[in-house]
Amino acid sequence: MEKMTKIEAKESMRGFAKLTLDFSFKRVFGNGTNNEALISFLNRMIGDVEIEKVELLPTERLGLVLSDRKVVFDIYCRDKNGTEFIVEMQCAKQTYFKDRALYYAGHPLVEQGRHALEHFIRMHDNVSDEKSDIQSKFRWNYNLKPIIVIGILNFSMSHDAGWPEDQYYSSYTLQEKTTHEPMSDKLRFIFLELGRFNKGLEELETIIDKWMYAFKHMHEFRERPQNFNEKEFDVLFNLAKIANFTESDITSYMDEMIRDNDYWNCLEYAKAEAISEGRAAGMAEGRAAGMAEGIAEGRAESIRKMHAAGFSSEQICSILEISNDIVLDALK
Repeated sequence: MEKMTKIEAKESMRGFAKLTLDFSFKRVFGNGTNNEALISFLNRMIGDVEIEKVELLPTERLGLVLSDRKVVFDIYCRDKNGTEFIVEMQCAKQTYFKDRALYYAGHPLVEQGRHALEHFIRMHDNVSDEKSDIQSKFRWNYNLKPIIVIGILNFSMSHDAGWPEDQYYSSYTLQEKTTHEPMSDKLRFIFLELGRFNKGLEELETIIDKWMYAFKHMHEFRERPQNFNEKEFDVLFNLAKIANFTESDITSYMDEMIRDNDYWNCLEYAKAEAISEGRAAGMAEGRAAGMAEGIAEGRAESIRKMHAAGFSSEQICSILEISNDIVLDALK
């Protein structure tokens, strides 16, 4: 594939925006002015709640101490009952995305304790005691508000043997291993794997099917399809319609379209190069043992080139489908 030009980018911008791009995803679901698309999406994916209103929260979360790593969520919001929702659009394959989801959920959980302390101090700020004395009197019963993390993944995650190839929706909670008794309903993780969703437009059976199809194919539409006539999609199509973009929106979207096209071209080229070099190095050895050694050396050389070109270890693992240990060995 060749590099996309600005003329080609403009030609691709008829109809609706590509929802897997950061700009268009946040424009539709995190604009702060109209949260209807976000509310419809949350209600549909979670299923057993009825969300009427959400408040968007700052997406950058700092650690408890300066040395802690900060996190930046794509979408972070709270409903009237205090339940908090983190929504992530992840395009590049990430081996440990489930761990990342756990790490993300930990931040707002810990912050609930900090907020309870801050509220306690505010309630006693007219007391003559020193601040340290007030803190020593603080008591918290650990009654947490739920945290729900939703990951929209533009790839397929790894699962245990037997996982259906076409099962794109998964929902995880904390429960006892044998009896499945819930330990807590305060943590829930929902993953939508676009890489496992392969239905055609005429094969869509459920509303969740339609959401998945929109995430994967919205930018291919020129008009709203007739089988997307449900009211919950009204705002989605309105906000994603490029004709409704401002001039500044169009510039930002066009620039990201070009970067996205370049990124995937780089991944395809790097993977092809790695395979080619590995085969060439292996064939040069001539024998089975030499071939294995040659392939390993060719792969190591590709890893070093990709690292020098600016690819992260995580990206290299994803492209070459190898473990992080192999990458670390090659970079020693």
